[in-house]
Amino acid sequence: MSKRREILLGALKDADSQVKKAAADALEKLQARERIDALAQKIATGEMLEKIKVIYALSDLRGPRVAEVLAKTLKDPVEDIRAAGVRALGNLGDPATLPQLVESLKDTSPIVARAAIEALSTFKDPRLLGPFMQMLKHQDPGVVERALEAVANIGDKRAEEAFVYFAAKGNPRMKAIALKGLGTMDS
Repeated sequence: MSKRREILLGALKDADSQVKKAAADALEKLQARERIDALAQKIATGEMLEKIKVIYALSDLRGPRVAEVLAKTLKDPVEDIRAAGVRALGNLGDPATLPQLVESLKDTSPIVARAAIEALSTFKDPRLLGPFMQMLKHQDPGVVERALEAVANIGDKRAEEAFVYFAAKGNPRMKAIALKGLGTMDS
């Protein structure tokens, strides 16, 4: 990493402000990666706001160690920490995180469940249809709405019955999403 650091430090002296900013941002990420163990400790023992800042800082990085640290946040007793962890894991875009994200759909907090649906929606994986369909039974309307959107984005004909149901019996937002889904799904 010393070669990377050397290049980034040199770029901080560039005449172009965009190059300087890109170098500063990259250097900040490199430093975060080098301090990942200390950051993991802050997540484990820090105050809520500090934990959330660290979680979002890590979400810009990639790699298995980052995913491992973020996955630990999913067991935090505070729902805001779990939701931030879910969003950050989803931001990684790493298919290896799918099991943890799917497990987060079962979280008792509607906030975490909503975040999990949104995070999983970025994967566009047809294997997620089943877990999303299960979320259509959730008691929280916001969770159901997000699940309907996720199912609509997959566009699988197996969801037709659910769309028909919500087009007739859902709240206005659910009806609109279901109608959109009926129009865009695979034939």
